[in-house]
Amino acid sequence: MNSRAAAVLLLAASLAACKSEVVCTTGQVLCDGQCTSLQSDASSCGACGRSCGAGESCSGGLCCQGDQCPPAVYAACFNGNAVQGSTGVPAPVGAPVAVETGPISLAWRGSSLWVANSISNTLDRMSVSPSGLSADGPFPTVSVPVSGPFSDLEFLAEWNGLLHASNAAVGSLVIVDPDAAPPGIAEVPLGDFAFPQGMAFAGNKAYVALNGSGEVVVVDLTARTVTKRIDLSSLASAGASALPSRLAVAGDRVYVTLWNLDASFSPAGHGRLAVIDATTDSLVPSVNPVDLGGSCLNPAGIAVLDGTAWVTCGFFPYTATSAADITGAAFVPVDVSGPAPVVGAAVPVELAAPGSLVFCNCTGFAGDRFSGDVLRFDPVARTVTSRGLVCPPPSTGSSFVADVACGR
Repeated sequence: MNSRAAAVLLLAASLAACKSEVVCTTGQVLCDGQCTSLQSDASSCGACGRSCGAGESCSGGLCCQGDQCPPAVYAACFNGNAVQGSTGVPAPVGAPVAVETGPISLAWRGSSLWVANSISNTLDRMSVSPSGLSADGPFPTVSVPVSGPFSDLEFLAEWNGLLHASNAAVGSLVIVDPDAAPPGIAEVPLGDFAFPQGMAFAGNKAYVALNGSGEVVVVDLTARTVTKRIDLSSLASAGASALPSRLAVAGDRVYVTLWNLDASFSPAGHGRLAVIDATTDSLVPSVNPVDLGGSCLNPAGIAVLDGTAWVTCGFFPYTATSAADITGAAFVPVDVSGPAPVVGAAVPVELAAPGSLVFCNCTGFAGDRFSGDVLRFDPVARTVTSRGLVCPPPSTGSSFVADVACGR
């Protein structure tokens, strides 16, 4: 290959990636290769590409003299029983939209934003229009059957047009076809005391983290049966349980966050990752577990961007009364582009316990599990650039931002 061809390929690769060597001045960010202020640019108000209407200006990340900018992010406000839109600053935009009890997970299906409500064991469908977010019909849209004294939906995801919810109350994977009338509901049993949490997909398989049994189960989505149980209990520290929680797929591997807590649900060691080979549905030899370092306790969320798996961490006891009780809070990068994961330097976080993480136009947003804040994270500069109160706490106690989803 001659030097000219190599240069062309190098340029194309650099343009295709989220990373950029353009350095913007303080108060500006990179949008489509150009430095701009999300506080004042009417073509990128609050987030890259979110334009104000004709005759409107942008001030403080909001469109003025008319309707506000469409939200860059939506947050599930668990304590407030609502979904709240946020600008990219972040700051609340529009009024909170009431849903049922304990909204814990969000998932897009086409132009509809679905909400899983943990305590009411329901799924609510929200519609998005220029005038804002609103309920799409009467609630509940879907009621998930419960056989027992309590309800506990934990996670919601869309795959191949169907909704998939982890039903921790009965230990099952719920598969919903919203287009059926009434909506079709099927359940795949995952085991007694399984307490399913997050899930991820590869091909026609779902990988579901079982927090209770310390496993990841592989579900054949065509046959709707469990085909493999992958035991992760040996990956915990001595005297601890692995407690798998959230998953992400990169290439042919599945990465699973492990809380690694002891019997009192206190950290027994550093946060860890499990690495599963999706071609064999077994643990990858010689790399397990991945130790996330002393800066990471109780890893909560994971999302992959440009060959890096970012893990959110932060522990606080159930009796915590202030954010000062939070320890081991950080964003931890793990290079997953090679045969062995490489853990990078942690980005510490003060007075917050980031949980759910999503990347929107290469900018990260994480929900704080304690304060009700949403944190804006720059994966290139490797820093938390701002945070804002999106889910106000009740009169007493903390506020759990259970999930965040990119706006559309």
